Amino acid sequence: MQRNKFSYYTNERKPKRSPFRIAPDMNNAENVKLSEVDGQIVINYIGEPLNEKIIDIIQRTQKIGAYNAVIKDNVQIQENISLVDYNGKYQDDPIAMHFISVEADTSSLYSTDFQRERLKLSDGRHITADDTYAALVSRNLAAQNDWKIGDKIQLSPCENCTGQKIGVTIKGLFEIEEKQQNIDIAAPVHLLENRIFIDITSASYLTDAKGVDYIDFFVNDPAQVIPIIQELQKNSDINWKCFVVTADIEEYKKISSPLLNMTVLLNVLLIIIGVMSIAVLSFIQILFHKAREHEIGIMLSIGISKTEMLVQHFSEMIIIALTSFILSFAFCFSGWNCMSIAVCKVTAWNIAMKLNMALAVKTIVTTFGCGMIMLFLSVLLSNLWLMRLSPKKIFSSLS
Repeated sequence: MQRNKFSYYTNERKPKRSPFRIAPDMNNAENVKLSEVDGQIVINYIGEPLNEKIIDIIQRTQKIGAYNAVIKDNVQIQENISLVDYNGKYQDDPIAMHFISVEADTSSLYSTDFQRERLKLSDGRHITADDTYAALVSRNLAAQNDWKIGDKIQLSPCENCTGQKIGVTIKGLFEIEEKQQNIDIAAPVHLLENRIFIDITSASYLTDAKGVDYIDFFVNDPAQVIPIIQELQKNSDINWKCFVVTADIEEYKKISSPLLNMTVLLNVLLIIIGVMSIAVLSFIQILFHKAREHEIGIMLSIGISKTEMLVQHFSEMIIIALTSFILSFAFCFSGWNCMSIAVCKVTAWNIAMKLNMALAVKTIVTTFGCGMIMLFLSVLLSNLWLMRLSPKKIFSSLS
């Protein structure tokens, strides 16, 4: 694919595994051109390059935690470098033993292999957006060539490829955490031990890049990946015919599915608890009002309407509820830390803990509002018998 030289920036943060990827759409015939090189058909991307223009537009319009632009290519290494070869089938092949895969990243921390823990940094540091002529190599390759952090490696473009020869400095070493398949027949270029990670700026010189192979954008909330993509695709500043967008949310789906089921269960339980609470409150108020039948009869006989009495009963309950609400919150905030320390002592956690309970105003208002609704319904239900009463009925039942 065509590429150009560009600079990148990123935020170095803890890796987030909720990316979406933008890559050239090679399935669109308008974006590719077929050519023949040494008797082989080569597919060249001729669409709009995936470069910093796209990144700037996305960074301006969406809340992106970080991103990683990636270029992958095969290059040549200097003659005195010995590659890892497990099967010995390529020792006599000068091309295979000096042909190596290179992955250039804005930040190697966000490379897919490191994100999925196929690789792990063991020494040194990751490559960042500010690096130039920096590299990460495997511990196996470094041991085979007696390399250490700070040594330099010469990399050259393959034949018939544009670009220039560069020298990169080793900034870190990585180890392979995942067992590779078919290493008994694999050529050295396909082994993770022989992969070199370099910075994106150096790759633009080495490959004469006019764009990158793909860009992974990371978001803080996995649930927002699809909405962000849908919103991005409405942006007319990007020619979406040239690109394809994919979301890596499989891990989120695995986690969110049981949580969604749990949410449904909790909603059902809350509804049941709410109905039972209304029933219990209504029953208590009915018993309370039965003891006040004489008082209710007198109030009805002197002309106080049933609506006014209903408001009075509701006001009485509100006063009790407000008092309980205020006392419960005061106790919760004042006693929370003492309770946490006591729990730690009981469970033999020898740690000093202080938990600060910070409840949002919206949460408090919602809780109070739901409580008032339940209270009103319970008062209404408990006073249904009042609507059928008259002073004559009340006093005759008391005589």
